[in-house]
Amino acid sequence: MPHPTTHKRFTVSLDAHDYEALCTLAQAQRPALSLQYTVRLAIRRFLDEHEGRAITLAAAAPSTKGNKR
Repeated sequence: MPHPTTHKRFTVSLDAHDYEALCTLAQAQRPALSLQYTVRLAIRRFLDEHEGRAITLAAAAPSTKGNKR
């Protein structure tokens, strides 16, 4: 019998620039990675980097529309 998955599903919205950058990053790998795997990897690395510590976040600008990154 297959093992039940331990993955939890959620939805996240990205601005168009971040989405395109994510797609480009995933497709640039050999072999290309799925967006789902790329996001899971990024989250895992973020959690590992900040494990047990508070995260200092910069204050968000009121609107990022039209801003270059």
